[in-house]
Amino acid sequence: MQNRQYYRYPYQREYSTRIISSTAEGSEYHVVLANTIFYPEGGGQPADSGTINEIPILDVFETPDHRIVHVLPQDPGRGDALCKLDWPRRFYHMQHHTGQHLLSAVFFRVYSVQTAGFHLADDYATVDLDTASLSPELLKASELEVNKLVQQNLAVKSYFITAAECSEHSLLRKAPQVDSDIRIIEIDGFDAVPCCGTHVSHTGEVGMVKVIKTERIRGLTRLYYRCGQEAFKDYQFKHDVITSLAVKFSSSDHDVLDRVNGELERKSELERELKKLRHKLLQVEAHQLAGRAAGRLVVHCLPADFGIDSAPVLINEILSLGCYLVLIAVENRLFLAHNLQDSDLDCAGFVKELAPLFDGRGGGKKDFAQVYFPSADKLEGFVSAVAAMLDKVKDS
Repeated sequence: MQNRQYYRYPYQREYSTRIISSTAEGSEYHVVLANTIFYPEGGGQPADSGTINEIPILDVFETPDHRIVHVLPQDPGRGDALCKLDWPRRFYHMQHHTGQHLLSAVFFRVYSVQTAGFHLADDYATVDLDTASLSPELLKASELEVNKLVQQNLAVKSYFITAAECSEHSLLRKAPQVDSDIRIIEIDGFDAVPCCGTHVSHTGEVGMVKVIKTERIRGLTRLYYRCGQEAFKDYQFKHDVITSLAVKFSSSDHDVLDRVNGELERKSELERELKKLRHKLLQVEAHQLAGRAAGRLVVHCLPADFGIDSAPVLINEILSLGCYLVLIAVENRLFLAHNLQDSDLDCAGFVKELAPLFDGRGGGKKDFAQVYFPSADKLEGFVSAVAAMLDKVKDS
């Protein structure tokens, strides 16, 4: 642990050390330093980034024999190394990793829910809780408890202990996964847990903790959360959205949800009424099309605003009036159906044989099929080909 400066001084942004080795690995170089401020990926926390002698670091990882390897795009040479840390990225990790400890501690100590996993990405952080569900009330209460701990500005301590000392540690929330170099992160007087990550020195530096959403995954409950400035930016965005909606609906911030729900219900009622009216219109359209049909073939193009769902409705209405082969187009999609029981007509056969000639893609059954074309011209060509084939059958 002695060559891990990020443990001793996690706030250090620049550091001078020596390059121990630089080994070519394909187009990259794997560099080992005498001491490093760069945290390697591990424990759910991503690797740090920054530069070594002004060369950008692509990755940092730990080998099985506990060496810290820095991946660079070019050889930094030998001798002295000036290391510069990407501090905003490090502080983001420190805030969110400490925020995870606070969330996990509250859920375990207040609600007896253990943490099963943690993941920290560039734009979100998650905690997996070992419970199938969380009530909204419990989630709000836990957030309140977490942010109380933030406001108390408790010290966040890091230290190493032995395996024997673990059994005597009254605050330890879970057993370590190693039997030596056991590093403990303790939230003063409240919680302690084995952890290899970087953390802030006091809970107040977390700023605030806000759960953004939850989801069930493999019997667990996953919390998405943000801390500090990221939580504040999320609040700013949502505040702007609510304020804008309130202005549009001539409402207050507190009443805008009721207004939106009311408008959505009104929209649903109008859509139901429109559906009924369209159905009646399609019934009238069916009678007119059947009356004008040239033999048993009915071809019609519905306006795009009727939607694809209207085509099967119109087809059923037409077929209820007699025996027909019906071709209904909506934009570049064509529906084919027939109820000619004494006929060898095969809608799927038409699609299989003729659609490829017009770049169409589709399929179906003998009495119903649909096919999509890249353009209206291609669709019209297919319809003409079907009509020509029917004429040949009729003439024969």
